[in-house]
Amino acid sequence: MLQEKEIRRLAESILKDSGLFLVDVNVRKDNYIRVLIESIDGVSIEDCARINRLLEARLNRDKEDFELEVSSPGLNAPFKVFKQYLKNINKEVDVIMKDGMKISGKLIQVDNNGLILDIDDQSKKPVNEDRINVSKYLLFSDIKSTKEKINI
Repeated sequence: MLQEKEIRRLAESILKDSGLFLVDVNVRKDNYIRVLIESIDGVSIEDCARINRLLEARLNRDKEDFELEVSSPGLNAPFKVFKQYLKNINKEVDVIMKDGMKISGKLIQVDNNGLILDIDDQSKKPVNEDRINVSKYLLFSDIKSTKEKINI
């Protein structure tokens, strides 16, 4: 069976200096390999195809058969790596805290310990009153998941 650690190492070496970064690697028992990549500017189908070809060329199909998929995480996938937070600065996000509370707001800043959300507290103010944004610092250790907010 192919090892996730080895696939991760190969993918990171391929992505180095490409403007793309690794989000996740998953290797199932049936050797189905899923590699998720991202970029600050977004990922194209061509990016996925190129990384797929480069990664497949470094794996030995004669030694072990596998199926390989390279894609971006998708719009509704929770953030898994720090760079995804950086990519989403100044965008609206939904944060689910470990205690179950959901906090929505604009991602203003990120550091190694947490993030700052600018929360528009509109729901608690009458329409004719001035509304203020409140900045809130959230620790990563208290966060269960964070996703980009999709407004339809």
